[in-house]
Amino acid sequence: MLIRSALDALRRPALIAIVALLATCVPALFAGVARAAAPTQLSAGANPASVVYPGSAAISGAIVGVPGAGLSLLARPSGAADWSPAGSTTAGADGAFRFRVSPAVITDYRVEYAGDLDHDAAAADVSVRVRPLVTTSFPVSLWLGGSIVLRGAVAPAHPGATVTIDRRVAGVWQQLTTATLNADSRLSLRWTPEAFGYFRLRARMDADADHDAGRASAELVIVNRPNAHRVPFKYAHYIVNVRHEYRLYYYEHGALVRRFKVALGRPGYRTPLGYFRIYGKRRPAGGALGSCAMYYRRQGGIAIHGTNQPHLLRRSLPRDFSHGCTRMRNRDALWLYERCPVGTRVHNTR
Repeated sequence: MLIRSALDALRRPALIAIVALLATCVPALFAGVARAAAPTQLSAGANPASVVYPGSAAISGAIVGVPGAGLSLLARPSGAADWSPAGSTTAGADGAFRFRVSPAVITDYRVEYAGDLDHDAAAADVSVRVRPLVTTSFPVSLWLGGSIVLRGAVAPAHPGATVTIDRRVAGVWQQLTTATLNADSRLSLRWTPEAFGYFRLRARMDADADHDAGRASAELVIVNRPNAHRVPFKYAHYIVNVRHEYRLYYYEHGALVRRFKVALGRPGYRTPLGYFRIYGKRRPAGGALGSCAMYYRRQGGIAIHGTNQPHLLRRSLPRDFSHGCTRMRNRDALWLYERCPVGTRVHNTR
């Protein structure tokens, strides 16, 4: 009994020491084990996804469950191997964020969140495509047999690059010619058309490693067919009174359709010179105006009309019998009346 009591007395301090040691070590052991961080949801997109230089895009998105998170933006332009800093921002209370970028070349962007004790690090990648700015300046019109200079420029600079000039034919763009950009990234090309008509032209540059394909807005160039009175091709109806000839010429799209003998203004009432437009029509006109009348000058009521004295048109030159109007045979006046709407241009020349 004495021996057992002695042993029990020795065991108690040992047990107390062991319990005390465990009480000290176990919390320390668990304290060294990190609590697992929650996965972080980060999304981003670019709007627009493609810009024309020097345009800009918005890179925006949201980080879920981390209000006020600090975010970094990295950029990797076309041809670069590494990412470089491009900006930083703080997410809103709802986790939303937004960056504004203006890339000069096709660029990849990465939005990064470094993470914290409660949230994992996260990243989202987007790409912004870039098209070059292609601009042109083409003359509006020329006469067949002549030539014009087609001018343009590309930005950012692409010295030595090839620019294609296209023509739209039956709704389809077809290659017309090409030009090489000079050291200033400009083009200057002399063009001699081989036919008259409407030429809708544009300049474009194919894609390369840094940019998507770019193109300029289409421009209309009118190639006029040569004619004695230089009537532009663009006018569907055009009347020319040649005063010293006592003749009227009728054109459609620069082509002479018919010419007529006419009587014009007498001394003191000369047919006015200049450019006018038909503003009113009347049929029948009656009296001295004959079968019909087309008015083109309000002052004096000057018109192109028929006549009640057709014999005057059989007389030799000069046929200056009117008060400034253009008199025609009734059937000729009616023929012209049917073809010329209000707005038809009238050019009275010497």
